[in-house]
Amino acid sequence: MEYLRQLVTEMVSDLHGDIEVGGNFWFSYQDEEFIGRVYERFNGHLVVAFSVDVCTTKLVRSKQDLINRLNGQLPFTVFKVAKSNNGEHTITATHSLSVAGISPEQLIESLDSIVYQVAEQRPVLSRTAEFSPKAQSPLREKPEKRTTRRQHERITENIDDEVDDVGGDSTSAARARKPCVRVTDASTTQILGNLRRLVGLEPVKLEVERLVAAREFTNARVAAGMPAIDQSPHLVFTGNPGTGKTTVARLVADLYKALGILKKGHVVEADCSKLIAAYIGQTPIKTQRLCEEARGGVLFIDEAYGLTAHQHQGYGPEAIETLLKFMEDNRGEIVVIVAGYPKEMQGFLDANPGLRSRFDVVIDFPDYTTEELGRIFDLYLAEYELVLTVEAREKVIAHVNSLPRGRGFGNGRAMRNFFNEVVRRHAVWATRSGEVNAVDLTTITAEVIPDPDAVVPEAGAHRGVYL
Repeated sequence: MEYLRQLVTEMVSDLHGDIEVGGNFWFSYQDEEFIGRVYERFNGHLVVAFSVDVCTTKLVRSKQDLINRLNGQLPFTVFKVAKSNNGEHTITATHSLSVAGISPEQLIESLDSIVYQVAEQRPVLSRTAEFSPKAQSPLREKPEKRTTRRQHERITENIDDEVDDVGGDSTSAARARKPCVRVTDASTTQILGNLRRLVGLEPVKLEVERLVAAREFTNARVAAGMPAIDQSPHLVFTGNPGTGKTTVARLVADLYKALGILKKGHVVEADCSKLIAAYIGQTPIKTQRLCEEARGGVLFIDEAYGLTAHQHQGYGPEAIETLLKFMEDNRGEIVVIVAGYPKEMQGFLDANPGLRSRFDVVIDFPDYTTEELGRIFDLYLAEYELVLTVEAREKVIAHVNSLPRGRGFGNGRAMRNFFNEVVRRHAVWATRSGEVNAVDLTTITAEVIPDPDAVVPEAGAHRGVYL
């Protein structure tokens, strides 16, 4: 019960009543007044039920039919009917969750589902006349129409305030939802300088510089009173993991802000799980909310090809449609960068006709060469003021040269993991006598460097040489 109390308290700011077995509590969420109740089933299992009053109305045949159809199709919200004293009926939307197994994600999805279905069905269930329930299916063919104007206003409410005032809410749940806004007034020259200092990525640097030149050319034409040559700012990054895609996305956000394309220049990082929900009607809401968080900045979606994968049971296309509509309706207010393996990203772009028209710039991130991997390892050493003995460096060189290359190769991430492993081994070595001497604080010896793995490179893999 303490965990449930903490979970609800972190999510809402106006909790009233005690969260205990047999008691009721109240709170507001997305402009709806919720009633919660914890009760015990016959087997001792604790369940919490959340409900919202939909309306009080005369229960005509068409309304009862609609409620029956909704309750037969919706997995996450149930509509209940109770007769009131004046002969009319009170309709509530509710859902129950196991107290023992509840998680923050389940709680949010449950409340969001109730709010969404109440907004959808309240106008229909409140009508005084008969209607055709067949026209009120909760499973609509066009996902973009699922989010009503009222629901859209609820989703967007206070998002901009949260982005501008990151420290305004002290609850951990609110902090977790707010994107990190990096305040920078750096010029394009300074940001491009930071880009050029990155190890490797020469083709990427060239493409980014071309993007900057194109935008500066357009700005110059506009300043001269000439028509702008509009180009899509949205990008596709392809490449193996650890090739710097996220780092470059952040620099692109800074560049777009410096060029006047974006207002804030923050980056909201996400994967498919942040856009796709497990229940009907939730994916458009979830995707819309993420887009609102990224408004004024960059939405970076890693492994975006997962939106077209079969495991998402058809909800991926809903996320894509919602994303495309938001991009179209909010031009100049958001930039979307999608990333993933080259082959899979081509399939992703082919999955929806609107994707290729909006993502016409594809930047490929090549694997790091062996020499570049060695430079990355040296950067870690320099950052933490560590040095290698001559023998230790020879073993590091042997390890880097032995790394096989192929699909899924970790690149810079592999070097970071290798560095962390070396540091852990060195820590054990340095504390072997119970005390750490001054030399051991900075000098790594060959004893702690792991031997190169005896791995045969994949066919066609190129090792290169790190000296």
